[in-house]
Amino acid sequence: MHAIELRDPAAFGNEFLRLTLLQGFQSLTKRDLELLIFVLLERDGAIGRGEGNAAVAARLRVTPAKVKALRRDGYARWRALVHEENADAMRRILSTVLTEVNLRAGVRHVSAASRKDGFLAIRVEHPDDAQRFEQAILDVDALPVYERNREVVAVRFDTLLKLGETWGWLQPDPQPVVRELKKLAPAAEEVADLLKKDVGKLRWEDARNALNSLGAKAIASTAEGGLKGLLKIVFPFIPG
Repeated sequence: MHAIELRDPAAFGNEFLRLTLLQGFQSLTKRDLELLIFVLLERDGAIGRGEGNAAVAARLRVTPAKVKALRRDGYARWRALVHEENADAMRRILSTVLTEVNLRAGVRHVSAASRKDGFLAIRVEHPDDAQRFEQAILDVDALPVYERNREVVAVRFDTLLKLGETWGWLQPDPQPVVRELKKLAPAAEEVADLLKKDVGKLRWEDARNALNSLGAKAIASTAEGGLKGLLKIVFPFIPG
């Protein structure tokens, strides 16, 4: 556990003073001030958006439930203070949640039957990030599924493919995908079928279907290494 240290104390102080005086001195309630301080700490980076609730709680000497409430209510109250484009936010969220540690933790919160159906357990602790992630799933005409824990959402691999396509991270060109799949799973039946096709007649749907099939199989078998490689094809920016 490390102490909280501001990266830009001057910017933090100036923004805090501006907002506390904006509507008149002492016009903000104690709760408003708590939420403002917390959101400014996250905006500064002194507290990371990707840090777990328990880790932040230990640094602030409060309970994880308190941190979750600060995050939920803080962004509801002071959302305008955090300027982040949707594409940047999604890239940050996915980079945070699609780590091997997070995926491994999420497996405990989704049933074996769901995994067999290609559902991947993704753990999103930050309530504001969870809301953005849920909306992104809804935007591609899918539904977030919860089983045992509201911080863990079960998402089909095919839905992740739709997210990658919608946000422009997975380009509809079969050749690069086939090359990556050949390196990642050279012995897979799906890859062999792709390589039998005439290069000039290879369609994006062929590559996409193969990628989806391999992703569903990797989830069902809990093969983390192979799954991570497939996810990197869909989201090239996630950590290696």
